Amino acid sequence: MFTRTWLWGAAAAVLAVAVPAQGLDREALPGRQVRVAAIAIGFGGDHDAKLKLAVEHLHAAGKRGVDVACLPEEFAGTGAEPIPGPTTEAVAPLAKQYGMYVICPIREQAGDQQYNTAVLIDRQGRIAGYYRKVFVFWGEGLHCSREGVKAFDTDFGRIAILTCFDLNYAELWQECDAQNVDIVFWPSAYGGGSPLNAYAILHHYYVVPVGRGNLIDVTGKTIEDTEKPMPGQVIATLDLDRTFIHFDFNGEKVDRLLKEHQDEVVLEQKFDMESWWLLRAVKPGVRVRDLCRQYQIEPLREYRHRSRREINQARQEGRRI
Repeated sequence: MFTRTWLWGAAAAVLAVAVPAQGLDREALPGRQVRVAAIAIGFGGDHDAKLKLAVEHLHAAGKRGVDVACLPEEFAGTGAEPIPGPTTEAVAPLAKQYGMYVICPIREQAGDQQYNTAVLIDRQGRIAGYYRKVFVFWGEGLHCSREGVKAFDTDFGRIAILTCFDLNYAELWQECDAQNVDIVFWPSAYGGGSPLNAYAILHHYYVVPVGRGNLIDVTGKTIEDTEKPMPGQVIATLDLDRTFIHFDFNGEKVDRLLKEHQDEVVLEQKFDMESWWLLRAVKPGVRVRDLCRQYQIEPLREYRHRSRREINQARQEGRRI
């Protein structure tokens, strides 16, 4: 089941990496790599036909070493079923066969209530958790989740899932940031567009939309370096170790880190107006996050979270900052 232990930050990058069928050799790569697949085969339709298409896509993703594949919102129709049920039972063996996580959105029958639910299946084909849509769209005829945003710890990082109409409610995306997720998967019946890019740069996590498959980098840009093994499927390799650091209080420490590890870490981008650096590891086995701890550098996400807590505390106590 999912837990809510904190990880060190978010972040990521896209790298061109040769990938064997069994997946990434992470120890031979810099940073913290993960392969993701958005399987944008559309909402609804005939259950059996769409499930067959989904299975074909999952075989294609698995053969390309994908760590986590995400299917669209209610991809196999709107007939309600329990968890586990026919759709999750059909998908689970593929997750186990290829040793990959699969996000399998269904219409869930939970007692006498129905939800728009995304089920997370782990690498062993077991149900690891689920997310029920918080903001149900008008006319869906479904119950609204009372459970809110969930974060799921995987063996590569921390993820969250939001669904379709959830796009319009910034508090859900803020909660993903508060729970320190690395990637937000967004199964949907439509493309979403620019708000997804805005959330990615604002919170510095990847967004994997599964409406059109327009994968989004932590810098807010749509990822160009992708693989498309089948129509509707988009695969990218992401580096979850890429780290944003604020200029505040960190200049000398960042300069020293880069000087002393010049063959291991690079300044990927400097954001002058935002006052951010973006660092990336380039040597196998090196992680920026480990070096930040060593050099007592606080990543941007941690800086924001700590500042929020401490400034709010000062406000409550009537203290000056």
